[in-house]
Amino acid sequence: PEWLVGFFATLSVEHSIECLKEMLTNNIQQNLRIVVQVASKYHEQLTPEALIEMFESFKSFEGLFYFLGAIVNFSQDPEVHFKYIEAATKTGQIKEVERI
Repeated sequence: PEWLVGFFATLSVEHSIECLKEMLTNNIQQNLRIVVQVASKYHEQLTPEALIEMFESFKSFEGLFYFLGAIVNFSQDPEVHFKYIEAATKTGQIKEVERI
């Protein structure tokens, strides 16, 4: 739902993070894809640190892997690279670990 991703542009950083957390709390399986899309699109405003912390708080290494996979090639942040390698390892994406 592209309209839902666009809706997050109207929210403050705090409200965006809270809504993403609420989506993960209520149905992580159904909402993970859209949460990753929102996190990837607005990662500069929401900050990678806050988004990494959010995914980790739900122990969603799959979400973390897909989110960081969308930004790792454009990031100079060593924490983003480290967390991507860690998430890839935990989700069995060994080829990605080797690539990075």
